Formats: sequence, C-alpha cells, structure tokens
Amino acid sequence: MRIVHVVRQFFPAIGGFESVVFELASRQAGAGHAVRVVTLDRLFKQADGGKLPPRDRVAGIEIVRIPFFGSPRYPIAFSVLKHIRDADVVHVHAIDFFFDFLAWTRFHGRRLVVSTHGGFFHTSFAARLKRLYFATVTRASMLCYDGVAAVSEVDYHEFSRIRPRGLVCIENGVNIAKFRDAGSRCPVKSMIWIGRFSENKRLDRLLLLLAAMRRIDADWRLVIAGQPWDLGLPALKELAARAGVADALRIVQSPDDDEIRSLMGGSAVIVSASDYEGFGIAAIEGMSAGLYPLLSDIPPFRRLVAQGGIGLTIDFDDADAAAAAFLSRWPEIAGDHAAMRARAVAAAAAYGWDSVLARYQLLYDDVCGARCRTILDVPVFVGTRSAAVDRIDAEYQTGKPAMVAFANANALNIATNDGAFRDVLKRSLVLNDGIGVDAASQILFERRFPQNLNGTDFTPYYFQHTRHSYRIFFLGGSSGVAERAAAKLIAMCGGRHRIAGCQNGYSRAGDAIGITAKILGSGADVVLVAMGNPLQEIWLAEHLEATGCRLGFGVGALFDFLSGDVARAPRWVRAARLEWAYRLAQEPSRLWRRYVLGNPLFLMRVLGQWLSGERV
Repeated sequence: MRIVHVVRQFFPAIGGFESVVFELASRQAGAGHAVRVVTLDRLFKQADGGKLPPRDRVAGIEIVRIPFFGSPRYPIAFSVLKHIRDADVVHVHAIDFFFDFLAWTRFHGRRLVVSTHGGFFHTSFAARLKRLYFATVTRASMLCYDGVAAVSEVDYHEFSRIRPRGLVCIENGVNIAKFRDAGSRCPVKSMIWIGRFSENKRLDRLLLLLAAMRRIDADWRLVIAGQPWDLGLPALKELAARAGVADALRIVQSPDDDEIRSLMGGSAVIVSASDYEGFGIAAIEGMSAGLYPLLSDIPPFRRLVAQGGIGLTIDFDDADAAAAAFLSRWPEIAGDHAAMRARAVAAAAAYGWDSVLARYQLLYDDVCGARCRTILDVPVFVGTRSAAVDRIDAEYQTGKPAMVAFANANALNIATNDGAFRDVLKRSLVLNDGIGVDAASQILFERRFPQNLNGTDFTPYYFQHTRHSYRIFFLGGSSGVAERAAAKLIAMCGGRHRIAGCQNGYSRAGDAIGITAKILGSGADVVLVAMGNPLQEIWLAEHLEATGCRLGFGVGALFDFLSGDVARAPRWVRAARLEWAYRLAQEPSRLWRRYVLGNPLFLMRVLGQWLSGERV
C-alpha cells in the first residue's frame, strides 16, 4: 500500500505529535508499505527560521517539505495536492488547513483518513470562535473523510458530536522501548517534565508545586526538558524566579533521546500539570522508564492512572494541598521503589505500537473496501466464496459461537430502522446478497463485491466445501419443509454431514425454551434458522450459545427452495442478476413493497452515506 501522511510539523521537530507520526510511519515502512510524509518546509519555533531541505529520507520514510504562508496556527500550503496523487490512502494528522483543504478539493480522488490529535482545543485562545468553526466548517469538512480515528476517549466523545458514524477510537501508541527502565534505581527526590514549553502544559503551576513541595522538604528538585513553543527560555526562567525555585530547577532545551534517557536516570517521578492532553504520551514514556506518574486531574490522566494501577492525579490549582497529598504518599513509593518501577514499566507496556499499527491497517483496509465494506452502518465481508468458506471454518475452530448472516437491500433497510437488528449484524459475519448491495459497493467503494454470496446458493456451497463434518439442525418453515430441505442438503453434500434434527417455525414466545433444549439435546454443531429478517438473526443472537452450536446461519427462504416448495428463477435470470424481479412476478402482493418501494429507498440511503463520507 502507498500511504501518504500529511502533517504540519515533522522531523527534525520534537514533540509528542511528531513522535506519533514518526513511529507510525516508520513502522509502516518497516512492514513493507511505501510511506511518504508531506510536511512544511520550516519549523515554527526554529530560532533562525531557515528552510529545511525539500526532500529527505529517514527510517525508510520519504519526507517531502513544501512552502507555506500565513500563521503557524493555520499555515496555508496549496502544493500538497501534487504530492498525494499516487496514494492509496492519505492520512491527515490534526484539524488544520490540510484537513480542510484536502476535504474541499476531494476531486483528487484519494481515500482520506484523519487522526484527530485533540482537534484545536489545546488552549483557550479564541475558544468561542473555535467552537463555532468546529460546529460548522469542521463538520462540513468531515463529510469528505472516509474514516476518522479519534486518538483518545476524550476526542472520541468530542468528535462524535459532529461525526456520529465512520468514527473509531485508536489511541496513540508509545515507543516503550526508547526509554525502557531508564529511571533512577534509587528513590531520588527529583521529578522530570518532558514536552513543549507551551501555555497549555501549565509549567507555571508545576513550578508553584515544586515551591510548595520544597517548603515541606527542601531536597526536591525538578528537570524541565523540551522544546520552546509558546514559552521561550527567558519566560520560563522568569516563572522559576517568581516561584523562588530557580536553584532547584534544571532546564534542558531541545534534548535528543539519549539526553532524555540520561535525565530520566536521575529522576524518580514523571510529572505533568497539563490543562489538556489528547492522550498523554510523555507520561507513558516516563512510566516505561520506571518513573512514578504525578499528573494533573484531567480525564486522560485519570484513565491512565486507573488502567495502569499506578500513579496519582492532583489538583495543581491548589499547590499546597497537592504537594501534601503527594509527599504523604512518597514514603510508600520510596520504601518499595523497585516494585514501583516494575509496576510502572508493566503498565506502560499496554501502550506499545504493535496493536496500534494493526488497527490503523484495518482502518485503511476498510476505507479502501479491501477487508469489509460498511454499508448503512453494517460491515459486509469482502471475498470470494472460497475465502468465505475459509473464514467461517476459522470462526468454527475458535470454539466460540459465531453467526453468519446475509445482507440484501431489504435486510439493510430493516437494519437502518431497527437498532437491535443492526447491532446483531455488527456481531455477525455478514455476506453480500444481491445486486442492490453490489450497487451500493460500487457507489461507496468504486468496485463491486468479488462474488454474489447470497444465502440460497452460498449455504449449500459452504457445506459442500468446508473441511469439517457437521451435525446440522434445521429450524424454520412450515410443517415438513425443514425435513425435506434437510434431506436435500445432506444429499447435495454426499452424506458428509448428518441431520441432528428438524423443527418447523413457531409462534409462541415460550417455544424458544423448548426448541433451544431440543437443539442442545441433539448434539448439533450448526443450526440453520429460516424465519426471515430480522427474526432469524435476533433468535440466533438470543439463543445460539444456549443451543450448544458453534455456528448459526440465518438462511431466509432457503428451506422453501431446497424442499422444492418454491421454484428458483431460471439460471439465465439469476445470471442476469434479476432473480428479484422473478420473485416479484411470482408473489407481487407479498413482495411489491420490498422491491418497488424498498429498492429505491435503499439507493437513496446509500447516496446519503456517500454524501456523509462514512466508509467505516
């Protein structure tokens, strides 16, 4: 796959944001993808303001740097378009000019993914204007993105307001090997802060905390290591002087990784007083070094401490109370320092990049329609008949109950209005059924499904080609239909499978208990349920596990066709993908609403999804 990342600032810029893009891009390059990063040709906070080389290559990543004009808050760079023309996926990082411009110029035809990275709410600057922009322009731009990755639970909640569908949460990964076990092996009274010297990081409050801690215990010290941003080095020194902690503070400007590792070696605590964090990368990097996290009381940090089972969140607005709270816990931390270090390293390990890389690959595959195609909020499997057989066999071998459903236009229309049915389909392996779903795939993903996997043809095909031998229970149809259908299917499969039992359809709610017990007693491996949408899928969702079966298929009218009670359309009609018209002619009074009204409604809903930008 050819992947192009678009981001305002990149190597040699230093910061959590740049680190995330670098780690993701370098790992994708290592996995064999062709990876390019398009970024701006100057660093916003570079002292000399000089231009960087227009092209570079680092860690297998092709870097293209382009000129821009305007404010660093919204730098304008139109030439980005010529560097994305050969991309399979364009991955935009953050909500900025690139995000808007690539949406508004969607004629470029590239698949677009965006990672939110906190939006633009990191500071209180122009807060009302930001909210208005978010609710209008950002909402409109989102319509052009095939997939949106919220990088934290906070972002997921925020962006779901303007993008309720087509949004997934993929929390940032952290390079936990970079600083692993680098922290002091002794409980030294020293804290380290890492990041950008930015207003939202609230270094002023951190320095006041240090002052409050030193009033209780004068041995405490602090290291601030990072890159000047909203705050320059003189301003930071002035804040330290006002707090009266200049003699207990060491400031290291623009350190490389080796310097940070060395600084961590003289520290026992990773500290952050930040007002806003999308995720908290620096805190996790500190934990990977074995440092104890002392963090501001904001949602991402509360979640980090709760999930890791280590650390403390405090209210930095009350420096004296915060200092007292931490120092009251310090004897416990220092008393078993080795165990604390081990817990911190173990907690950080959960945020490694391997799972994040895999989740982004799934997102890319889905927006391209390679693995599944989401149609009206239902993911539909993409593959040939033989691939579907392999997938179902693999599901069976897990030992966990799995459901197989078939999605035609009518089923997806029902799912649009029936949330319970839609949720069941999302938990099932859904196969494409019919020309309507094929047309939807063409509209949304610019290609049709590899083969038509309708239940009437695919279900017998599966049992003819599976590598397993099953005991099959047949549930549904009127009296005698299930028995005749069972005999026909077993004969079609050359006797490889056995009939575990048959049961006609039922009408009383209490029948479910008896039928479930009957299937369980039969020793069936698979149950085929022919009750029509959505009853058959809902029944499977509620009762499959209790039947003891490991596979459940919702097969619609299959029993009627297998038993011969209902005739199939001639082969030439099926080959022309007109079986729906044949069935309408056979049963107009029952099916006219489904096809005459339902099919146009389905296509209108698909066009609505196309306009919304949702592809996952």
